[in-house]
Amino acid sequence: MKTLLLSSALALVAFASSSFADERKVEIAVSELTCPSCSFIVASSMRGVPSVQIDQFVEGPDEGGGVYSVTFDDAQTSVESIVEAVTANGYPAQVLPEPAS
Repeated sequence: MKTLLLSSALALVAFASSSFADERKVEIAVSELTCPSCSFIVASSMRGVPSVQIDQFVEGPDEGGGVYSVTFDDAQTSVESIVEAVTANGYPAQVLPEPAS
């Protein structure tokens, strides 16, 4: 009986902690995309971060730049981790401010 209660309590805790996770969406501007493989490298860098999914890429108004719209689980990673993954490969990246509601 104690085992059943303990396993039920653990399952409840695991379920409750996952409910605190929040899916976030951000836009990250990346520059110095000078060739087709640059976009591939940046996308691979982002996808290498746990839970990151790229929703969209839009070329920027300036040549060699673009904006990645990404979704991620903030319980598994952070915006800073995504930006660091991109900059570690030599591409300047910054989070764009969220639009005002």
